[in-house]
Formats: sequence, C-alpha cells, structure tokens
Amino acid sequence: MGGESAAEPEPKGTPPRWRLLVRSLAGLLLGLGVAAAVVWKLGVDLRAAAHHVADAPLWVVAASVASGFVLFALQSLRWHAVMRPLLGLRYSEAYRAQVVGFMFNQLLPMRGGDLLRVQYLGRRTGKSRAAILGTEVVDRWLDLWGPIPTLLVLAFLTQFPPWAYEALGLFAGLVCGVAIALVVLTRRGIGPASGSRFARVFASFRQGIGAFLSRRILLLAFTLAPLPWLWEAFVLGRVGRGFGIDLSLGKAFLVLVGFNAAMVVPSPGAIGTLESGGTAALAWFGADLATAFAFITVYHLTQMVPGILAGIVILASQGGHLFDKPRAPEQPPAHP
Repeated sequence: MGGESAAEPEPKGTPPRWRLLVRSLAGLLLGLGVAAAVVWKLGVDLRAAAHHVADAPLWVVAASVASGFVLFALQSLRWHAVMRPLLGLRYSEAYRAQVVGFMFNQLLPMRGGDLLRVQYLGRRTGKSRAAILGTEVVDRWLDLWGPIPTLLVLAFLTQFPPWAYEALGLFAGLVCGVAIALVVLTRRGIGPASGSRFARVFASFRQGIGAFLSRRILLLAFTLAPLPWLWEAFVLGRVGRGFGIDLSLGKAFLVLVGFNAAMVVPSPGAIGTLESGGTAALAWFGADLATAFAFITVYHLTQMVPGILAGIVILASQGGHLFDKPRAPEQPPAHP
C-alpha cells in the first residue's frame, strides 16, 4: 500500500518566493503577449468584446461555474480509480486535492500546482508522496489519452475537417510514446542503484506508475478518461448559445482541443493562452471574433475564480499548511 511519507527523504526546501513570483510574472506576461498577438492578428474588437462580457446572461455564468465543479468531480473520479487499489484513499480526499492543485495551477506556471497537489495529499493522508506522484503521472496519461476515443466516438455523430484526424494521429503518437516510457519505468533495474539515497523514493514512485500495467487502466481509458472531455464539450456547446454562437458537440470538442493545445504556453492559469486558442478555434468555424473572445473569456473566468476560492476555503479549513508534519498513519488499537 505504498511507503509512508515520513520514511522518505524530506525535500531540502522550496524555491525562494521571489523566484516563484518572477516565474509566475514572466509566464503571465508571455500569456498576455500571446493573447495580444492573436487579438491583433485576427483583428478582434476589444471594445465590442467587453460589451459582450458585460452582457453575459446570468444563466451562462451559473452554468459555467457549476460545470467547473462537475469537471473536478469527473477528474477526481478518474484519479481516484487509479489510486484507490494501491493507496486506499477516499474519493473525497482525491476531490479536495484536485481542487487545491487547480488553485495553485492558476498561480504558478508550468502546472506547478500538480506537484503541490501531491504534497497536499501526502501530508493530509500520510501516504507516500512518491507513490501518489506515480499515480498522478498515470492519471495525466489518461487525461491525454481522453481526446482520442472521444473524437473517434464523435466521428460517428458529426463530420470533422481532415486536419482534425491529422492532429489526432500526431497526438496519438505522442501519447503512445509516453505509454512506452511508463512501461520502461516500471521495469526493475531502471532507476537509482539499490541503497542509494533516492532508491526508496523511486521504488515508491515505480509502485505508483505500476498501476499503468493493470487491466483496470485499459477499462478506464475507454470509460472514465473521455468523460471530462465529453462533459466540457457539451457545456461549451450549451453556454455558447448564450452568446449567440451555435456549436455542435463536435465543434465544441474541437474548440476545447484548441484552447487546451494553446495551454502549452506556461502562463499561470492559462491566462491569455486559453483565450487565444479558443478564439482562434471559434474563428475557424466562422464565429464573430469579438463575441468569440468574450465567450471564451467569460467561460475561463467562471472556471478559474470559483476554483481558486474553493481551493483557498479547503486549505483554510484544514489549517492552511502544505509543509507541516505529515499525519501519522493509523495504528490498530492495542489489546490489553
């Protein structure tokens, strides 16, 4: 069931706060720069977009906020399905960790919140952080895999442009390459030499990614993995109507893929990059540019702000500490 956190070497420390601040600001400027370039290239009327944002229907805001928490639930369910057989963690623990990780991802570049999510869950449960990190890597692979079966299913319901299938082929090659790397890492003999400082940590990590070799992962890849993508595409299609943008499920899925692809630019919270990718994808389908930019901006903010607030509430209710002493593992009661 994985080694305890207390048995692993403690980290020497975190980067200085000023360094994290500089990285976050640099990523934010990069994201805003990308957005400015896209706005200029496409000729988006920002004044008109601001009017559309101000006039966004209340039901659109409410639906987007609610959708964000449903998305947390689906993502947590997938991660919990990976973790539970190995670590025995509860779904509620996975959900809270998912929200906390999301909060930090909005503040730190390059998905730094994912590592803090591991730290948070390890400290809260006393389980091996390395093993939790291994399960998160497997869960991340499932998330990357999710668009592939989703597109293949939607292909029977709608017609996609040829470039969508070409992109799918390239992406599938990348996902398969990651899968091969995970299989290699599970092989014994790979990693630090036995008895070295990090041997025990790597053994726990390998135990976590060992879940990738189970038959259960194949089932999850075709059941739970596509659900967050299908749900978010469904919501994008419905919310788009509030801005007068008619999106079929297939088109909404491609918009979702578009702004997720743009998020490779390491801007905290994908600020600027998500708007750029989503607007460009909507422009491909002939949407009014100002309306498209406003739609994606409102959708992004209604996902980001409530998620940050929920993460703060969770941390505050639990003492607000990420680097305090890990919870001691439960011991069976002593018999007289």
